[in-house]
Order: sequence, then structure tokens, then C-alpha cells
Amino acid sequence: MMQFSGTLKQGGAYEVSCKDGSKKVMISFTVADEIGNTFACQMWPDDQQHGQLSGVIASCRMQPVQFTVAGYTSRLRKFKDGKEQPQTNFVVTNVVFPNLQQA
Repeated sequence: MMQFSGTLKQGGAYEVSCKDGSKKVMISFTVADEIGNTFACQMWPDDQQHGQLSGVIASCRMQPVQFTVAGYTSRLRKFKDGKEQPQTNFVVTNVVFPNLQQA
């Protein structure tokens, strides 16, 4: 596993349709490193932190963030403009926002 730190650009919790027809809430967010590279991150309901993070991720824009990369998937993604480009999505765990202290 790899540790990563950067700045959260945007994020949210979204209902997605799975291949088996079920629906799940996926947390999706984009993180930028110190030189501006961006990384697409995901967390799924099987992560113990999912319930807590899904309620706050949208309000953490532009906050420093640290997390562990647990895995990744790479695929060709078809965008709204019809173009296909490769995209890697990082499955993350142990997400921490150092500037946001819990009470």
C-alpha cells in the first residue's frame, strides 16, 4: 500500500449502478499533488470509514488530505463529449483531513 498526501479539489458521495443491477453509494474525489497532477479517488461501502466520510466529503474542498491507496483500476473511460481516454481510479482508505479536528 502507498501513502499519499495532497489537496482535495472536489468530492462527493454518489449513487451508482453496479453490474449486478444493485445500487451503491460511491465516494468519489479528486486530489491534486504539489505540482498539480490530479488523481481520481474512490471509496466503496465495504470500507469502515465510508459512512463517516460520505457525510463530510463535499464540504472538504481545498483541504489538505492524506490517505492510503489500497488498490486501483485502469480503463478506457468514455466522456460526455464522446471521447475515450485512459483513466486510473485509486481505491483509498484511511482518509484524514489534518486541518479538520474532530470534537
